Amino acid sequence: MEIRRIAQALGRLGGLARARAISPERRRRIAAQGGLARALSRHAARRVEANFRTLAAVDALRRAYQARDR
Repeated sequence: MEIRRIAQALGRLGGLARARAISPERRRRIAAQGGLARALSRHAARRVEANFRTLAAVDALRRAYQARDR
């Protein structure tokens, strides 16, 4: 458990050093890129979910149509 705490402390130091090294403008651009990536990821996930719902509806219609012909 001690190793984990040491790694966390070192990670914080690295993050703070990086934050001091880059300009506020660069930090804003990085944050904006992260926000855009999250938004696009959510949008893609919704599209995939909608595609699966459409596929399920088409399959249900196909089965109903085939059952009607028998």
